[in-house]
Amino acid sequence: MNMNDEVRKYLVNFLNKVLDQSYTRNEWENFSYNVYQNNELEKARKKAINIISKNLEPNGFKMKAMSQETKDSIQELINGFD
Repeated sequence: MNMNDEVRKYLVNFLNKVLDQSYTRNEWENFSYNVYQNNELEKARKKAINIISKNLEPNGFKMKAMSQETKDSIQELINGFD
């Protein structure tokens, strides 16, 4: 098993859940607190956290209605791993 491939799948899966607003508090906390040892994956994770954090509701868990720009930014991250 290639760990980088598994982490990449996890990252893409989580970002897809962000797009359809189906992620859980636990998933968000795990994603936002983890640190990836792979520089490429860590850079993408940090970029995703920055995008998501700017759009969180006051409870700090779910995103407000996403603008098309936000959706496009998240989709761009996902597409970078295809």
